[in-house]
Amino acid sequence: MARILILLAVVLGVFWWLRSRAEAQREEAARATRPTPASRDNEAEAMVQCAHCGVHLPRSEAIAWRGLHYCRRSHLPEDSGDRT
Repeated sequence: MARILILLAVVLGVFWWLRSRAEAQREEAARATRPTPASRDNEAEAMVQCAHCGVHLPRSEAIAWRGLHYCRRSHLPEDSGDRT
């Protein structure tokens, strides 16, 4: 009878150990997928296309004029009244 109790204790101990390892791995995976403040800098930015040459560039680097986006000032239309 004592052998059965010892065997049962060993089996339950192994089961408990495996379960705690699996839970730790799940927590580690959840921690790895959680965004950190440093990873927010690497998020994708909206891209726009230059109305003149068609090159794609980040919206923050584009020149917006009359609802269109341009990659450089020289690509702005020549008929703009504010240029001299």
